[in-house]
Amino acid sequence: MIARVALPIPRAGPFDYLVPEGMEVGVGDRVLVPLGKRRLWGVVVELQPAPGHPGELQRIEASGGRVLLPQHLSQFARVAADSSVSVGLALGRLIPPRARSLAKRYVLTVPPGEAQRLVERLQGRAPAQARALAAVLSGEAPPADPARALARKGLLRPEPLPFSFPLREARKEPPLTMGQEQALQAISGAEGETFLLFGPPGAGKTEVYLRAAREVLARGRAALFLEPEVSLLPQLWARAEAALAAEVALYFGELPRGERWRVWQGALRGAIRAACGTRSAAFLPFPDLGLVVVDEEGEPAYKQEEMAPYYHAREVARLRTSHGVTVVLGSAAPQVDTYFAAERGEIRLLPLPERVVGAPPRVHLVPRGEEVIGPELQAAMDRHLARGGQVLLFINRRGFFTGAACRACGMVLRCPGCEVPLAFYLAGRAFRCHVCGRAYPEPCCPRCGGERFRLFGVGSERVEFETKRLFPSLSVARLDTDTAPRRGEILAALARGEIDVLVGTQMVGKGLDFPRITLVGVIDADGLLSVPDFRAGERTFQLLLAAAGRAGRGPWPGEVIVQTSQPDHYAIRFAARGDYLGFYREELHYREPLRYPPFSRLVRLWVEGGRAEVKAGQLARRLEGAGLEVLGPVRLHPRRGVPRWQLLLRGGPGLLRELREALPQLPPGVKVDPDPVRLF
Repeated sequence: MIARVALPIPRAGPFDYLVPEGMEVGVGDRVLVPLGKRRLWGVVVELQPAPGHPGELQRIEASGGRVLLPQHLSQFARVAADSSVSVGLALGRLIPPRARSLAKRYVLTVPPGEAQRLVERLQGRAPAQARALAAVLSGEAPPADPARALARKGLLRPEPLPFSFPLREARKEPPLTMGQEQALQAISGAEGETFLLFGPPGAGKTEVYLRAAREVLARGRAALFLEPEVSLLPQLWARAEAALAAEVALYFGELPRGERWRVWQGALRGAIRAACGTRSAAFLPFPDLGLVVVDEEGEPAYKQEEMAPYYHAREVARLRTSHGVTVVLGSAAPQVDTYFAAERGEIRLLPLPERVVGAPPRVHLVPRGEEVIGPELQAAMDRHLARGGQVLLFINRRGFFTGAACRACGMVLRCPGCEVPLAFYLAGRAFRCHVCGRAYPEPCCPRCGGERFRLFGVGSERVEFETKRLFPSLSVARLDTDTAPRRGEILAALARGEIDVLVGTQMVGKGLDFPRITLVGVIDADGLLSVPDFRAGERTFQLLLAAAGRAGRGPWPGEVIVQTSQPDHYAIRFAARGDYLGFYREELHYREPLRYPPFSRLVRLWVEGGRAEVKAGQLARRLEGAGLEVLGPVRLHPRRGVPRWQLLLRGGPGLLRELREALPQLPPGVKVDPDPVRLF
């Protein structure tokens, strides 16, 4: 047999190798092969009979076992083909590396009665082992060294300790509304279909997810829940564990390597039948996946933009419908393209018109003045906190001040390598770049050498500081990218009522459900509209509607204070009313004459490295000569000192195919990002 092997190298392969006589190799196996002077681990993507004498093909040296299922390889290949890397490199970046799980628990391999007798016999000869065995008998963690000694004797067995969040929730089984019941019946009776579960915040979408997953598990199939942000995982995971009465594995990029490998292998073997994760979890190799839930489906975090392959988790999930998987996209504010597809009948719309948790909050648009927390918001905080409510303050920027200008010449302080404005952090008293992460404790103006700066802009650290200054007796916490490692601890404290005011960025502005949050304050709605992107209005509407939806989800009425200087902008106006369809119609009127999606398809090309400007111009002329519509090139901020230029292609559904025909081989330094969700 000849095996086609995808190797983790850019723009090449797969390569053909001869399968040695007697070696068992299947599609999806990891194999060790020679490539020039190197030996690399790759993945078998195809097997075919050797036509007579296979010539001078090199042989596979070793097989490392199966890493994914054959039915998923076509999906991986298609994802890779639409980006700028080889199939092998795409697989290398999407499949977690083999690693040991460092966290372990020990379980008995003998009956408890026999273990108790062994404890008594070991007391005189090996007291440490006796105490370790007694600890396991009582359900406690044993000391590591004696536990390992007992494992060598065959009395204990080490098992990986699953990662979990500290948040726990008791299961409540609420009665379903007619809309929820109809949605559940439609999902449960389908196979290989995509649904849009659409309803306002508090409409009970999560309950439909959980009951649909429970029915899928009862039929012996697996269920997968996706969230756009890690901060949204703890609550959905806790609810899923309670509702499904089974282990729900967690899978996201920040997990230890050993835990990611354990979950991947558990899904592959069928030992794990439910998982909850972020975008990379869309590739988990369940052998019989029945349901994928994509919660908050309109969030741009589902798109991988940092490095190729540039996939979108929603589209990866929809690829799996060809294998009988049902996909549920859920949102109170779907991406405009998604709702447009539902109107055209390409996906099935399941409306949930009624709010089942609390009443819609009262939303007030108030002027944004010089103060971080204006008088209207401060008065509302006084009222809600006095009667025992919790407050959520939303600001979509990090840091204390978001910019600095030289007092001598007025030049804005920027990162030398990335050219983006530096943010000032009070903690550490340093300026930091949000692109490369570099800190500048004592910067000077690159133009005049000045060392005194005028600071401006409001970030989450400053909102936390001002809240503590105004309400010194309250417990205030902040949840953003800088405090994200403590997200589980912070959300658990919020659920216990130990936090009065939670300040955060977009990771707290959606998806959370805490009944005691009665007031949401949006510090600066205008900043969301200032992004130079045609989707700025859509993102503003989505974030405002989601943030407002965190208020009043319990028995107490909710209130939302939005600080803005643009109350008449349609995105802010419709978000205040909670009117998605009104916003959607207005947004279509804006996009159609400009031929923005959903009335066209976009593909972005990045040109990076030396002579990027020249190469981008040459590439634009070549593509225009092939009949493609090219917008640009335009210069982007460099990243870590590397020059970057962007081309934007606009066309119909077959745009990617037309690009491949015009550009069969990508020039060095060029990357392709299909259907970008951010343009700058």
